[in-house]
Amino acid sequence: MTIRQRTFPKVSVSGLALFVLLTGVALVGMGIGGTSAQAQQNQVALVKVIDGEAFALRADQRNELDVGAPIFIEDVVETQAGSIGLTFKDGSRISIGPNSQVQFTEFQFVPTEGRLAFVIDFFRGTLLYVSGVIAKLSPDAVKLRTPVATVAVRGTRLLAEVEGE
Repeated sequence: MTIRQRTFPKVSVSGLALFVLLTGVALVGMGIGGTSAQAQQNQVALVKVIDGEAFALRADQRNELDVGAPIFIEDVVETQAGSIGLTFKDGSRISIGPNSQVQFTEFQFVPTEGRLAFVIDFFRGTLLYVSGVIAKLSPDAVKLRTPVATVAVRGTRLLAEVEGE
């Protein structure tokens, strides 16, 4: 079993400008900077760590994920026997356990314009959420939806498990 990991700078509300700058530099360094403006706007996270196999379902394709791969709005991330760790533009971190399926339905991180939203549809498996800047600035903007309930995140960490097919 091989675990691949990539580190990112820690984020604080006061260090927001530095985070945005470093994120841009990191994206260009990973070859992501050459994507279209629309694709960059829709990118919400990067794969930070992966153990086993994980996939992104997007545009009717199933793409295998690796460390440094971008995650976009509307992507469905799916694991089988493995797990994956993601770091989002606002510094939020999500770990997705084995046999899980999660969709990142909405993500807006434009604090200067007051546009903050993070909506996660969690279909099955296990998920650990550690809040970032969006939850700190606007706690009501973060929602975790499951097949049976919607959870408004009010803390810094949330562990959830959804049984399903």
